[in-house]
Amino acid sequence: MTAHPTGISVRLGEPYEGSGSVALRFTPNIVNMQIPAGTIGAYLLLRHEQQTTPLYVGRSDTCLRRRLTRHPLRGHATHFVAAPTANSQQAYAIESAWYHRYLSRGVPITNQIHPASPARTGRRCPYCPESEIERALRRALPAPRTP
Repeated sequence: MTAHPTGISVRLGEPYEGSGSVALRFTPNIVNMQIPAGTIGAYLLLRHEQQTTPLYVGRSDTCLRRRLTRHPLRGHATHFVAAPTANSQQAYAIESAWYHRYLSRGVPITNQIHPASPARTGRRCPYCPESEIERALRRALPAPRTP
């Protein structure tokens, strides 16, 4: 178990130990071995040298395996944590939680922008505070109808 200066603990493991909260080596073979094709979910990329440093949080709403094996940080990140989910809304919630967790602790992850909500959902980030204008608009405008 390695602790990051922000108090975030990560356990580095081997593929046979399973996935979940275990950070596995970020290689195409291990990704293919651990994540079934078509899995939806969130992921965290890490770099382990003397300590483990979170680099990037993301998700795939279609195929987590494909997203990770083709990820642009594949040569830079050394480990990954995958969080398979039942749907894209759950993946978005996990990705947003990780994003806000690291951002609030001052961890310099490489994400340039806030995670986008899943396509055609308009879902709000459960971790972002509602602004004054958003509260006013919510009170003033009728709720959207769902088909």
